[in-house]
Amino acid sequence: MSWDDASEIVEPIVTGTAESRDQQRGADSAIDPDDYGRSGQKGERAEVGKPYVHPARLAILVGLLAGLALWQGLPIMVVVLAVIVMIFFHELGHYVMARRAGMKVTEFMIGFGPRIFSFRRGDVEYGLKAIPAGAYVKIIGMANVEEVPPEDEEFTYRQKGYWARMGVAVAGSTMHFIMALVLISLSFVFVGRIEPENWAVDNVVPGSAADLAGVKEGDRVTAVGGVDVTTFDDMATQAKKHPGETIPVEVLRDGRTVALTAPITARFAVYGTNRAEFQLFGGTDGRPTVSVDPDNPVGKAGLTDGDVIVAVDGTGVESVSDAHEALSADVVQDRGTVEFSVEREGLAETTVVEVDAGSRLGVDPLTGFLGVGPTGEPEKLSPLAAVPAAFDWFGEVTVQSVSGMVKFFSPSSLASFAERAFTTAPGTNHDEGVAQSSSGRRDAAMERDGNRIVSIVGAVALGEDLTSDGWLTLLSFLAFLNMAIGIFNLVPLPPFDGGHVAIGTYEKIRELLRRDGRRYLADFNKLMPVAYVVVTFMLVVGLMAIYLDLADPIRV
Repeated sequence: MSWDDASEIVEPIVTGTAESRDQQRGADSAIDPDDYGRSGQKGERAEVGKPYVHPARLAILVGLLAGLALWQGLPIMVVVLAVIVMIFFHELGHYVMARRAGMKVTEFMIGFGPRIFSFRRGDVEYGLKAIPAGAYVKIIGMANVEEVPPEDEEFTYRQKGYWARMGVAVAGSTMHFIMALVLISLSFVFVGRIEPENWAVDNVVPGSAADLAGVKEGDRVTAVGGVDVTTFDDMATQAKKHPGETIPVEVLRDGRTVALTAPITARFAVYGTNRAEFQLFGGTDGRPTVSVDPDNPVGKAGLTDGDVIVAVDGTGVESVSDAHEALSADVVQDRGTVEFSVEREGLAETTVVEVDAGSRLGVDPLTGFLGVGPTGEPEKLSPLAAVPAAFDWFGEVTVQSVSGMVKFFSPSSLASFAERAFTTAPGTNHDEGVAQSSSGRRDAAMERDGNRIVSIVGAVALGEDLTSDGWLTLLSFLAFLNMAIGIFNLVPLPPFDGGHVAIGTYEKIRELLRRDGRRYLADFNKLMPVAYVVVTFMLVVGLMAIYLDLADPIRV
């Protein structure tokens, strides 16, 4: 069941939703610890017409949520509430299908731990518990070893037909899939969908190849160096192949193709082990010109945007290629400190700036740079168009999620994940001691994070980050999250929903092989060791994921 819903992992031990609580403690012990207070007297249960309320616990929960909102802001509360709603609908799916199948449900709870509030309608107690980290629905008779009163036997999960049991088992994941389709459809209709091909030039860098060629805002580059391009990434990739060359460029402007000639700017990044970094590119006269963030260690050392490098460690340079060759020398890279002589606008004399790059300096290869920024307006779809588009998205995400899950649970990936969890210290800089450009750090981070599972802590943090990018990004993230939870729940091992599907299907096959119409019930005593191993494994993985999400969070 759900990796972010603790109930789905510990239910077999705590609640009896996946396997009966009685089964876990033995059929001769059907005592619910929630029925008893510290004094041993029965309590903390709602009765028909008499709700149960614990004001102190309710005040603590409200206070904690209010404190979280004040500490982290409203966006994180939006994400937290969205996750709680997802968990609620997951269990609602189980509940509705169980009731439709005639199964007896005794509890529907949001949260774990001691009760805060509950009320009873018929046989079912509905309520809220103190730890809002999951939810559960308790259905009687989910295992062959659970004892139930004889008059209730016909209402147990185990006595219902195969398709009724399968409907209950997959209902939680089905609800996640429905929510994902609804969320992504709403985003397509009300916010829009950005197609990579539908982009245009948003800005032109002054003095760049695009500026010199006459590219204008609103243009869309359709060919670079004689090669047709459709997306911004395609355009950038082609431009990188021609540093310092003058090549033909075609743009689409006002519905017609305009042929231009662009002297592609050469550029490269210079970086160090202390995150010092700047770029050198060919200015209007081709000389190596600085582009730097003033808050970067290099900017603080004295280099500024627009400085023209005239010498590296006393060796004169006239072009970007000269500067690249000088900075690529082993003696310079191994030393890590470089002295630049620069010409600065408004100053008659050359300024000398010493840059400390840490223990080692590195440079990227020379690449071409056209000098445009992209923009893309989301295209809103009609409801009729959004539905098939949503199902196309559903198929793509399903393939990505399944392949990613298979990759993560491979032995090599699990070993790598465990190693990272045990070697990561809070605030660790994974790039320390390794000269990497920002793009290199991003690529390394993507590679590391691709071999990683995200806990509920990380999911909430990611959702909070994405709220700043607008509703389209947040809705898409929540849709992806529902897909991941739904697919993960279908893992064919107990206590996940997929485990119940696998067990029910095995029972059905054994019944068909019998050819006598008798029911076959799997022996849950034999399955319990598997369930305990899976629960233990998932708890260990979950704890490592939570630690990494706190010590080395994924950033977007």
